[in-house]
Amino acid sequence: MASVAGAAMGVSLLPTSVLAAKPSSSAPKPTPNTVFDTFHVTFFGPGIDPSSIGDFNGFVGVADVQGTGTGTNPDGTTETLLFDTDMRFMSGVYVGQDGAVHKGTFGFV
Repeated sequence: MASVAGAAMGVSLLPTSVLAAKPSSSAPKPTPNTVFDTFHVTFFGPGIDPSSIGDFNGFVGVADVQGTGTGTNPDGTTETLLFDTDMRFMSGVYVGQDGAVHKGTFGFV
């Protein structure tokens, strides 16, 4: 009981700004050279960093797959459709938005 009372008194000594502070985010910072501000996607090619994560050190796998497929309409007719996918994974260490170093694996399709 005494420890609970002591903890309550200790918390009351903290400034309210500390108690109300939002926890910092460990989410990665996007690279500054992104194509879309919403998705933070970068194109890839020779000499271009494909990670899309700022302050990143690790491995990146990239697949740009293009082709055709067959779509079936509600009336039963079919048509040839084109597709183009950009799939990536990233695994390594990065500096998060909180300024700390984190380890993680990310991917998107």
